[in-house]
Amino acid sequence: MGKAMITKEHSKNLPFVRIMKAELINFKSVHNGTIEFDCSKQFVPYDTKSDILGIYGQNGSGKTAFIEALAILKHLMSGSGIPSVYADCISSNAAFAEMHFTFDLQYPNGEQRDASYSFKLERIALTQEEIQEAYKDAPPEVTIPKEEFRLRAFDEVIKLSWTDADGNRKNRQRIFDTQTERYAFGPNDKRKEILGEDKKAARDLIIEKELCSHRSKSFIFSSRTLERIDDCGTDTLFYRVLLELRHYARHYFHVIDTKSSGFIRLNLMLPIYTLFGQFPFSIREANDIPEDVYTEVEKEINKISAVISQLVPGLSIFMNVIEKSVDKDGDTINRAVLMARRDGVDLPIRDESDGIRKIISELSLIIAAYTQGSVTVAIDEFDAGIFEYLLGEILQILEESGKGQFIFTSHNLRPLEVIDKKFLYFTTTNPDKRYVHLKGIGATNNLRDTYFREILLGEQPEEIYKRTKRFKIVAALKKIGEEEKEEERRLAEAAEMEEE
Repeated sequence: MGKAMITKEHSKNLPFVRIMKAELINFKSVHNGTIEFDCSKQFVPYDTKSDILGIYGQNGSGKTAFIEALAILKHLMSGSGIPSVYADCISSNAAFAEMHFTFDLQYPNGEQRDASYSFKLERIALTQEEIQEAYKDAPPEVTIPKEEFRLRAFDEVIKLSWTDADGNRKNRQRIFDTQTERYAFGPNDKRKEILGEDKKAARDLIIEKELCSHRSKSFIFSSRTLERIDDCGTDTLFYRVLLELRHYARHYFHVIDTKSSGFIRLNLMLPIYTLFGQFPFSIREANDIPEDVYTEVEKEINKISAVISQLVPGLSIFMNVIEKSVDKDGDTINRAVLMARRDGVDLPIRDESDGIRKIISELSLIIAAYTQGSVTVAIDEFDAGIFEYLLGEILQILEESGKGQFIFTSHNLRPLEVIDKKFLYFTTTNPDKRYVHLKGIGATNNLRDTYFREILLGEQPEEIYKRTKRFKIVAALKKIGEEEKEEERRLAEAAEMEEE
């Protein structure tokens, strides 16, 4: 059985990967929304400069939807199942959602390829048996829901443009298309090139396709699919691109949405991100960390501490090893807690503010986006708990001298004053054209002031803010106040009658 892994030889020519374009259809509040990243409009040579995307707009207008779409993309391309918390992502009255993503792949040897990945999502109700199975290990106090849903990914398509062995440029072609029912995937010529004459592999992949459908996983990026292709021994360009995209998603593509950052706000866990994956630091108790994992996490902690001491003077962080032990296999285990040091005083990290813990967790990703060209980081509500001047400083540094791709949403308007307008999208009130650049912005215009002006005057082709009427807000508050007074009067009368 093949390993479906990047080989040592292959690793010498892995591509620098960036998202160039994203299109969402019937995804949450977005009936149709397209974002073209700056790197799609001008060629950015391998590992030379950053690509930033900031999204602004009023509540419920599609900012978080975009980050959650990226989270789903990461799960699918990583070969993991889509968590059920995303099952509510289909727009109301729509049968399914659809997403299209385009990637730029640049190789150290000078080659360049464009790959696109599209798929559809539908919401599937779990059977009562599936619900019972999902909650079989839940504590007694947890109420088992009467209905539960999951997402099914289907109609996956990978398209690729590339240069062949003779130097001829091939325009974008379908290389992996699961929309066929007769075979696991098409088109016929690419399937034969990828699988060779292995008919058993073709039959096995039909079964795997069905299994992935039930497990909320991508069939294209499933470990079993790639291993079965690897067993065929054809080692085509198309197979290598699938491995490269999966490798990028697993090691270089990171998404922090509100669903994952909730653990920080609840003071339960502090995720530390490494190239080998996320390490969830328990905040309330000591962590048992194997020696090899401890070494990698310690490297990240040291990097974070070096930077945070400059962002928040007098603050540093470190791991305090309480004891060492040996597991049943003879490997060393470090029992450690994460500590903060402020002006020489050591305190558990749980005693720090939500904002500080959030910065600590995200700093490993910010450092990676600054230093590594192939890293893509997406953070929802990046401004939450961060002082606005510090927010602007971080983004300005990433723009001026960073190398990776950094995507964020924010309510704080400070970034509008410090980063280039080409990196900024704004949501509209039109669900059929959800994301736009502001038009008619001069080089000397203050984008923050211009945004406020557009909110007030509405001079853009698309409305970017649905105006609230202050008198209606006041009227609603007064009505609630009157209703509460009436309720208090009714309760008082009822109490008097009981006394009598």
